[in-house]
Amino acid sequence: MDVVTTLRRLGRLVPTYAMLRRGITSHQLTTAVRSGTIVRVRQGWYALPDERDELLRAARVGGRLACSSAAAHHGLAVRGDRLHVEVSEHASRLRDPHDYRRRVSSETVVHWQGRSAAGGAMATSVVESLRQMALCASPERTIAAVDSALRRGQLSPDEWARSVASLPRRLRRLLSRVDAKSESITESVVRFRLAMLGVETRTQVSIRGVGAVDLLVGTALVIELDGKKYHTDEGRFEKDRRRDARLSAQGYRVLRFSYRQVFERWSEVRAAIMAAIARGDSAL
Repeated sequence: MDVVTTLRRLGRLVPTYAMLRRGITSHQLTTAVRSGTIVRVRQGWYALPDERDELLRAARVGGRLACSSAAAHHGLAVRGDRLHVEVSEHASRLRDPHDYRRRVSSETVVHWQGRSAAGGAMATSVVESLRQMALCASPERTIAAVDSALRRGQLSPDEWARSVASLPRRLRRLLSRVDAKSESITESVVRFRLAMLGVETRTQVSIRGVGAVDLLVGTALVIELDGKKYHTDEGRFEKDRRRDARLSAQGYRVLRFSYRQVFERWSEVRAAIMAAIARGDSAL
């Protein structure tokens, strides 16, 4: 049996001793690494070169992808972040995610805990990664990731309730503000931030002749949120301007904000929304 076939049969991340037990020699392993057929992730561990980069980086550290990094790996709504890796409480000789010859630095967030059963050899499960985010990330970032997991059917409301049941009451209350109807990380974050200001919103409300709007405050204040790549989509730009005109014709007040405004100039966004509410724009 050749090196690649053996590696595939044993799993995605395989230690040297497991390969040797299957009859693969040290010379074969060295030759395969030099030819690029397999990758030496760290001393004594091997994987195939087509494995996803974030998984290899976590394995190189000495653990598996965790927290927000695992959530992003599972396709959930997570903004860019440092690499999060779960390692055993007895782990040692942790390595740099890009070079196993160097020690790990503070750029990598290490989660020291006993290896949980949830997930696979290279990444924690969706539920476990979100539970880790609840303890590590800000509530709004966690909410956005949970919203997307609920929307994608990767998490149920009951699973989330059980995951946060043991958390302090205040944090549990904050993390209960999830909404499977939320369609983007921007939408989730704005909804959460407004709730913290005492402003309740409804998500993806259908309006006759227009369709669903991102957020609705009261009965008349519509908040539309453009995605990160919105400015490159000319067709979407024109379509949304027509939507805004139809909403205005029906008596709605429309506020539209970009991804960058929300995450880089939130004070402007907050001021505009609160001023509109103060003027009475949220009531028809």
